[in-house]
Amino acid sequence: MNHLIDQTIESYQNNFDKYVARTPAEPSGDFKNWLDSFLSELPQKSRILEIGSATGRDARYFRAHGHETLCTDIMPQALQQLSEDGFETAVFDIRDQPHPEWLGQFDGFFANGVLQHLPPKLLKNTLANSTKVLKEGGIIAFSLKNGIGEEVSMAKLKAPRYYYYYQETEIKELLKQLPIEIIDVNYGANQKWVRFICRFKNR
Repeated sequence: MNHLIDQTIESYQNNFDKYVARTPAEPSGDFKNWLDSFLSELPQKSRILEIGSATGRDARYFRAHGHETLCTDIMPQALQQLSEDGFETAVFDIRDQPHPEWLGQFDGFFANGVLQHLPPKLLKNTLANSTKVLKEGGIIAFSLKNGIGEEVSMAKLKAPRYYYYYQETEIKELLKQLPIEIIDVNYGANQKWVRFICRFKNR
C-alpha cells in the first residue's frame, strides 16, 4: 500500500504546476460554506494546523478571517511558495507522527482533499494524530471522496494517484473509536465529497 501512496506523492510533486492551474483559486459555493462552518467553531485568532496546504488557498482564507495557519505539505514547490506568501511552513508526510513541538498547540486541524489517499488503517492513525496536536475542545475538519472501493486514477493530473472511497457510516464507526465527536457532515451539491467537522473531546 505504501508504494501506491509514494506513487501518488510523486505524481503531485512532478505535476505541481498542473495541479495549481487546475485547482480553483478561491473558495466558493458549498466548499466555502464548509470553511465558514469550520471557522465558526473556532475561537477568534485561532492557530490551525493544515495538512496538505498545496496552493495555500484555504490558509489565505483563514488568514483573511484572522486565524494563523501552520501550512504543511510534502511538496517542496508548495512550501517555497507558501513561505514566500508569509506562512509558517513545515515538511510533513501524513503517514508520520506529528512533530513533538506541535502537541497540544492548535485550536484547529484542517485537511481538505488529502485524506482520501489513505486506506482505513492509515486514516484512523491520522485522525488519532489530529487529537494529539489539538487543545481540549479543538476542531477537526476533513474531507473524503464519497463512494465505495479504491482505485488508481489518472484524472486531473494525467498521472497516477491512489484513492480510497469512503461512506459516512464507515467514518462514523471509525470515529467512535477515537475521542472525536461529530458536529456536522455535508456532501455538497455534487455528492462527490463527504466533509466532516468534529470536536476533540478528551475522554
